[in-house]
Amino acid sequence: MEAGGDAAAPAPGDAEDVEDTQFPSEEAGNGGDVHEGSPDPEDGGLEETGQTRSLKKTEDLLAMVKKLQKEGSLEPQIEDLINRINELQQAKKKSSEELGEAQALWEALHRELDSLNGEKVHLEEVLSKKQEALRILQLHCQSKESEAQRKHTLQDCTDQISIHSSHMAESQKQRKPGLHVEEQLEDLMGQHKDLWEFHMLEQRLTWEIRALQSSKEQLLTEERLARAKLEQVAQLLRSPPGVQGTPAMHDGLAPSTPAPATRTTWRGRGAGPDAPSRPEGPPLLPRVPTFLQGLPRNKGDDRGPSSTSGAESVLQEWLGVGGRP
Repeated sequence: MEAGGDAAAPAPGDAEDVEDTQFPSEEAGNGGDVHEGSPDPEDGGLEETGQTRSLKKTEDLLAMVKKLQKEGSLEPQIEDLINRINELQQAKKKSSEELGEAQALWEALHRELDSLNGEKVHLEEVLSKKQEALRILQLHCQSKESEAQRKHTLQDCTDQISIHSSHMAESQKQRKPGLHVEEQLEDLMGQHKDLWEFHMLEQRLTWEIRALQSSKEQLLTEERLARAKLEQVAQLLRSPPGVQGTPAMHDGLAPSTPAPATRTTWRGRGAGPDAPSRPEGPPLLPRVPTFLQGLPRNKGDDRGPSSTSGAESVLQEWLGVGGRP
């Protein structure tokens, strides 16, 4: 029994060694936790699988060691522990390899993502350029369409104008005979108007000539009457005093005579082709004014030209015929 106790004595030491060998695996498990904080979300599943497996084995190993410590028999299980430690180391190595592969895959995926992002930016730039070119082409097409529409409208307007002008030409051709007749009628009316104006002017000139002739005759008649009056006055002035002392002449009155006709011109109301002329007849003696009766006489009671010149001038001024020819 002592030998067995001595043989069993190193078992705790061995267990301690086993426990000491367990901690690196735990540290490896903790190291797996350190790698667990990698930024790649796709590698998280692989890391968790390897770490979970190693942790489970470590927990099983610790549970087995504690169980053996309680029972006091660890010797039969040393080989199993060594095998398990080797398995854990291999699993750790395998998980490290898987972690490296995952990291390499993550880096490759990250590089691919960067390239895809760059390609996306390039495609966005190309898309913006294409959109700008499309907008320019649309504006150009709109301008071309508007220009074509304007040309079409202009062509329609020119066609309508040509049709309207042709209609107007046809209507003018149809109305041309009527216009010719109207022009002839207007010419005839103008000629008739000119003839009528010429005829009226001729009649007016005829009337004016007749009026001038009548006025000329009246002036000649008045001139003859004035000369007759002058001769009568001169005879009265040359006559003896007995003849001058007649009752009619003494009172300064002349025999009643009809008033001479008034003078009319072609501008007056009585002027015209049928205007009555002044009747011609023997001259009548005018009334001798009283201021001529007391004129001085010569010694021989004869009135010569020298004694009667002053009286004749006064009489001419009184009659108003001194300035006439």
